[in-house]
Parts: sequence; structure tokens; C-alpha cells
Amino acid sequence: MSKYSEFFLIGNASYGQIGEGLRLRKYGSWLAEEAWLRDKYSQKRAQFTLKAISFAKKIANEKNVDVEEAFNMLQSGEDNQGLFADYAEETNALMQAMPSAKEQAEELVTVFFRNRGEVLQGKKWVLTEDWDKEDTSKLPKNLLDKVELFMAEEDGTTDQETTTDEETNEENAPKN
Repeated sequence: MSKYSEFFLIGNASYGQIGEGLRLRKYGSWLAEEAWLRDKYSQKRAQFTLKAISFAKKIANEKNVDVEEAFNMLQSGEDNQGLFADYAEETNALMQAMPSAKEQAEELVTVFFRNRGEVLQGKKWVLTEDWDKEDTSKLPKNLLDKVELFMAEEDGTTDQETTTDEETNEENAPKN
């Protein structure tokens, strides 16, 4: 983080506990970099959709079918290998334009950990500012699911809450 980040990110921190020694800081919103990355992928999906529409229109015109049938032909895969052979160049271009859900998730999780992550080393929480895609790829599925839930909560798209450190401390406190 830059020296200015702390100015607007200070305050009583609460965290989403991701694993026993892994947590993400809550801000109640996505940070700009996180939102911009998501927008980049939204634009890629929109570009893919426009290319698919254009391709379907071309097939519809050349095969004398309506656009909906051309879309169905594109989606039927093995049933239309001849179609793909006829339009190999266009099919390859369309496949190259298709945004990868895995790539998007990998980049977003990585950015979230760079911006918000902390790992417990001994008794001290250490920032994960150097978190990279390899670190993300090593997360087990159950932790990745928790990160995705955390991201949705920060985006306001879910009502569930991840456990904060305060809640964890209260749950683990000795009962009188």
C-alpha cells in the first residue's frame, strides 16, 4: 500500500477470517483497484458477446437461417464440426475473445490478498502485499470459497457475514 492508503483506510479494523492463519480486512466496499479489475472483465465479456452476435449474424446470412438458429448451431459443439471447419478462423477468434472465469477469479483473489490480506506468522499478523497468482493457485477449494463469499459480502451482494476477529475472540473467550 502507498503511504497515503493508510490515511483513508485507518480505523478499527475488522476482518473476514478465511482460514486459521489467514484473513482479509473489511472495508465495507470494494477498493478502486478491485472494482476496476472486475470492470475490465465485464468489458471483455461484452466484447465477446458482440463478437458472438456478429459471428452468428454472418452464419445466419450465409446459411440462410435465422440468428437464433445460428446461435444454436454455434453452441451445439460436436454436432456441428463441419460448421466450425467452415468458419475456423472466426471460431478461433471468438474463442480467443472468450473471457476466462478462472483467470478472472485468480486475478481478483490475488488483488484482494495484496490489498487486504494478512497471514499469521507466529503471534503476529503480517500483510500479504507480495501475494501473487501462485499463492492464489495453492489455496484449497474450501478457502477459495470463503474468499469468494467475502468478496460478495464486501460488494453487498449477500446477507451472510464472515466471522470477524472480534466475533472469533468472543466465541473463544472463557465462559464465566
